[in-house]
Amino acid sequence: MLKFKESFSEVIEAKLKLPKGEKVAKELTKLGRKKKTSAAVITNKFNLYINDVRVDGYSSMKKAENALKDFLNLMGA
Repeated sequence: MLKFKESFSEVIEAKLKLPKGEKVAKELTKLGRKKKTSAAVITNKFNLYINDVRVDGYSSMKKAENALKDFLNLMGA
């Protein structure tokens, strides 16, 4: 049986609807120091989404991943 937080996270991830023409290029799980953040998605147009919110668009996958790491460090996750 799933705990409330786990089931809520699954609902949030299922709710993410990408704009037309975008597909998930990479979905990242077990992020942060405690490996509990798990709702980051990078699309084929290198847009970074964290918890259904578009953070920014980047010119490459590597830049998007580095921005995600910087964001996690900034938020103390």
